[in-house]
Amino acid sequence: MTSPDPILGDLHDRGGPLPGDSVESRSVNLRWRRIPLWLVLMPVSVALAAAIPIRFATELGKPYIGGSEITGGVVFFVGSVGLALWMAWITPRVFTRQGVAVDAVGVALIQDPNLWFAGRTVRIPWGVIQSISEHERLTGPSGNQRKRRIVTLVVDADDHGIAVPSWASASPLSAPEGAPPRLRVDIGPGNSRQPKVLRALHAARPDLFA
Repeated sequence: MTSPDPILGDLHDRGGPLPGDSVESRSVNLRWRRIPLWLVLMPVSVALAAAIPIRFATELGKPYIGGSEITGGVVFFVGSVGLALWMAWITPRVFTRQGVAVDAVGVALIQDPNLWFAGRTVRIPWGVIQSISEHERLTGPSGNQRKRRIVTLVVDADDHGIAVPSWASASPLSAPEGAPPRLRVDIGPGNSRQPKVLRALHAARPDLFA
């Protein structure tokens, strides 16, 4: 089957089954990973962007409204509008079908197209996956860092500028001169869903775990 999605490596039979596309695939749904945060931030940003001009219209000209108050209000208003526009822009990406699917053919990192979001699905056949491992990464500012649990695939492929889902990343690994290129694919499904991704991968290919 010909796939419109990028397939990493050169070993996949382009006329064969697609990685992660079979009815037997084990899937981890990541659609709800960011929806709760979106449901909080979107209405708050819209409400603030609407409330600030109304407040200014009723308070402007009063003696306690000086230059610093006006400047602060403008900055707050611009920030609220910017956040509301950003939340609207990412809405299709947040609500689209997305997740990790694993079957006998390989792994699919799925983030479907939706409205103006072009989609970022990538399929990886088992033949090009060298190893699977898990590790923790610290994120956030110093003093308030959180541990983020990551699943890493080492793949015999180069990136060719492939866009992976927003909860994953792909970066080339150093290799000796003349050696085939290798790619590190990090999957960050969220700490609560990371064990489900690991179990799906381990059930299909326990031999690849480092």
